Amino acid sequence: MYEVKLDAFNGPLDLLLHLIQKIEIDIYDIPMKELTEQYMQYIHAMNQLEINVASEYLVMASELLMIKSKMLLPQTEESDELEEDPREDLVGRLIEYQNYKEYTEILNEKKSERAFYFSKHPTDLTHLESNETWDSNNTIDLTDLIIAYQKVKNRVEFNTPKTVDIRKETFTIQQATSQVNARLQQHDSFNFFSLFNFTEPVEMVVTHFLAILEMSKSGIVNIEQLKNFDDINIIRGVNYGIER
Repeated sequence: MYEVKLDAFNGPLDLLLHLIQKIEIDIYDIPMKELTEQYMQYIHAMNQLEINVASEYLVMASELLMIKSKMLLPQTEESDELEEDPREDLVGRLIEYQNYKEYTEILNEKKSERAFYFSKHPTDLTHLESNETWDSNNTIDLTDLIIAYQKVKNRVEFNTPKTVDIRKETFTIQQATSQVNARLQQHDSFNFFSLFNFTEPVEMVVTHFLAILEMSKSGIVNIEQLKNFDDINIIRGVNYGIER
C-alpha cells in the first residue's frame, strides 16, 4: 500500500470545499448529512483501491460524524439559546482556507506575469562618488542666479560684433500694382498664379500679394475663388480705372 493525495486535494479542507461546490450547498449553512455522506464515499473509495488514506482525512471524517451526530440530537429551547452551532468552527476554517486558496491563485498569477520581466543588475557607480562636501551655508537663491546669468549675457553681447543687413528694395508695391493693372487692361480677369514663373524671389511674390490686397481694399480689383483650394482669380473691381 502507498499514500497519495486524494484526487490531488491539498488536505481534507480542500476536499470539503470541492464537495461543497460540487453539490452546490451554502458554506454558511452546511447540510451535514449530505456533506458527510459525500466525504465518506471518497474515503471508502480510497480504501477499496487499497490506497493508504492520510491520517488527516480520517481525523476530518471523525469530526464530520461527530458534528452530524450532535445535530441529530434533540434540542430543547434552553439548549438552543445556550449552545453554539456545532458547524461554526468547521465553517470558519473552511472560509479561511478558501480565502488562502484564492490569494494563492492571485499570487501565482502575479508570479507568472513577473516571469516575463527581466531585471537589470545594479550598476556599480562608486567611481563617480565625490569626496567633496557641500557647505549648506554657501547656498544661493534664485535672484543671485538671475544676476549671474545677466552678467554673462551682457558680456556675450558686448563681445559680439554688431552687424546690420541693409538691402535695397528691388521690387516695390507700386511696381506690382502696375503689373496687375497691365494685366487687367488686357483681360477682365486673370489667374493669380499667372503672374509668376516660380523662379522669382519670395519677396516678389509677397509684394504682389500685398499689392493685390491693397487694390482689393480700394475696390480696384475683386478676388474670386469658386471653391476651396481652387485657383484664385483677379477680376476688375467697381473702382477699376477711376483716377485717385
